Amino acid sequence: MSLRQADFKFIIKIEQLISLFGGYTLNWMKKCYSRLLVDNHITDIEPEFMSKFSPEEYVRMVKLSGVESSMVYACDHNGNCYYPTAVGHQHRGTEGRDCFGDTVKLLRQEDIVPIAYYTVIYHNDAAKRIPQARVRDINGKNHDRRYLHVCPNNPDAVKFFKQQIAEIIAYPVDGLFIDMTFWPAVCCCDSCRRKFGKELPEVVDWNSPEWVMFQRFRENSMAEFAAELTAFARSLRPEMTVTHQFSPVLHGWFLGQSSGIAAASDYASGDFYGGKLQHRLAAKVFDAFSQCKPFEFMTSRCVDLHDHTSTKSDDELFMSALTTLANGGAYFFIDAIDPDGRLQEPFYRRLAGVQQRLTPFRDVLKLTQAELTADVGVYFSIGNCVDENLNGAKLTALGESQANNMGIRHNQVLDEVIGCAELLTSMHIPYRIIPEGCAGLNELKALVINNAAFLAPEECELIRQFVLAGGTLIATGKTSLRDFNGNSSGNFALADVFGVDANAALSDTVTYFGDERILTFGRVPLVTARATTEVRATLTEPYFPAGDTERYSSIHSNPPGRDTGHAALTVNRFGQGICVYCATSFIKERHHSQLTFGRKLFGEFLPHLLIHSQNLPGSTELTLLKSQTGCEYLLTLVNYQDELPPIPLYDVKLTLRLPFRAAKAHKVSDGTGITFRMEGENTIFTFPKIEAGEFLIIEPREGA
Repeated sequence: MSLRQADFKFIIKIEQLISLFGGYTLNWMKKCYSRLLVDNHITDIEPEFMSKFSPEEYVRMVKLSGVESSMVYACDHNGNCYYPTAVGHQHRGTEGRDCFGDTVKLLRQEDIVPIAYYTVIYHNDAAKRIPQARVRDINGKNHDRRYLHVCPNNPDAVKFFKQQIAEIIAYPVDGLFIDMTFWPAVCCCDSCRRKFGKELPEVVDWNSPEWVMFQRFRENSMAEFAAELTAFARSLRPEMTVTHQFSPVLHGWFLGQSSGIAAASDYASGDFYGGKLQHRLAAKVFDAFSQCKPFEFMTSRCVDLHDHTSTKSDDELFMSALTTLANGGAYFFIDAIDPDGRLQEPFYRRLAGVQQRLTPFRDVLKLTQAELTADVGVYFSIGNCVDENLNGAKLTALGESQANNMGIRHNQVLDEVIGCAELLTSMHIPYRIIPEGCAGLNELKALVINNAAFLAPEECELIRQFVLAGGTLIATGKTSLRDFNGNSSGNFALADVFGVDANAALSDTVTYFGDERILTFGRVPLVTARATTEVRATLTEPYFPAGDTERYSSIHSNPPGRDTGHAALTVNRFGQGICVYCATSFIKERHHSQLTFGRKLFGEFLPHLLIHSQNLPGSTELTLLKSQTGCEYLLTLVNYQDELPPIPLYDVKLTLRLPFRAAKAHKVSDGTGITFRMEGENTIFTFPKIEAGEFLIIEPREGA
């Protein structure tokens, strides 16, 4: 639990729930690294819809696929229940049958762990039953398209959700997954107005503490709602796991999630649709925020949830699952049911083949329960994922697209974090996510903070002590310019660590720095270096303001012009450590020039696990995991290329500086041993061939 989470006094910690309700078991999680959900949001407006659903056929398909756990729909976004409900609406196509209950029973008979799916907020039946609970925008209007939204601040809605949860967890399920615990809009309904207790701001302004306070209200309200539902479920079934949809963690401020959602969940879980770069980052974010391990990463069989039939290739499904395992997580596939209630058997036969390929990799994770380890950390805070480009925008102008939780969400901070993650991966530098609150900071040698303007005083002090004790810090942009509530002294809280001071002014919207003339879009702080700070580059602006329509040096662009004299890249010795500060968020641009400069910078200041490699492309991700059941380490290589199936890698040679001396090693793919040699402190492995990927179990020498 991070320091900032502890400030959410209304959030009921998982530890408190254990002591209050007698404890719960996570045994099912530890034995289930392959999981499945059959998406079921079918309406009942046609009599044939769901009329051919068969629990026996459903379970036969799940068993055919070979997964160890199956999540079953109890109620969908339409508000249709698949069991006889006393408080809601049962799907008419079930004709009164207990499809949910019968399916759960049959899964148990086949020794497949059943988990219940339930949805909140996106719940059409609740919105129709409780019209006063509808989410309303600043104009008093509510959403009137396919999805109807219910406000979590409305007590009638909360009561209704609890009643349905009580019905669902009366069944013998091992866990409950609660979907859609995020804001679909900036709600301004009567319940929100009463709870906020003051006039709602009508304009986005991340420089305003009043706006930031309203955003924290949105985040805290959602976290409070999630914690209340978790506590309620736990009060009825203390032994059952409860988790909430956590994919909005990578979708920015608008959806209003916070680390409080993770605090209300036993483990991090969610679905993503942004490709391998997002997947690799999201897996590490989930690992960092997950109360218990393994986390769960969901991958849709189709290209996204808007497509019902375009199935991904076997290689896509395999590489996705392998990436999840390489980060210590449990993989989870999502299928979609046909309107009449049937499933497509050919897909489940294909899935069985994918499962077979994954077996040795999955089994080693189950055996070791290995978790990520790394010397490098990347700070990530949901509360910092703001977009100052929206400053001045009226709430009435924020479109519905802001609420989409699919694909990659673009904003200044998220783009830089993804760019940083891509750069580290391409350099084969393993990293972990350091969540807000900075838990685990003392286990690192280096920390990267990307433009995190909102840092709590406690976080700043932990970072300060980390550098004083010998750690390396790379920080960019507005990091520590404000506290978590948006207040600012006008200077960085970490100015002494950075060795630079912020001025009140910001740069033009286009800047350059260094001999390489590295371009960045977006205003950045104009800073002054202190006397003992090494200035490696100063900031350059265009000859004329970037938006000037009359005066410009080039009609197409804004080339570098005058040197401002303000520091752009600095190096400061602080205690036993070192801080590199860059005023610009250049990594977010992610073009060749920016990434090349970033490689040079990271190469100089970050510790390296991989000292040298041969025939190892940047598209291959390298991670190191430590067994939680023994002393072994797991070195993983995932050859995830843009075009699949991946081209095999031949004669791969790795020179590694491991945090231990190796005694022996063997490949997970076929169980064969692998020879290695030592050169001083370095361990050298050679792989004649790597196809999709390889996991290596390395046993340290005794006492190493």
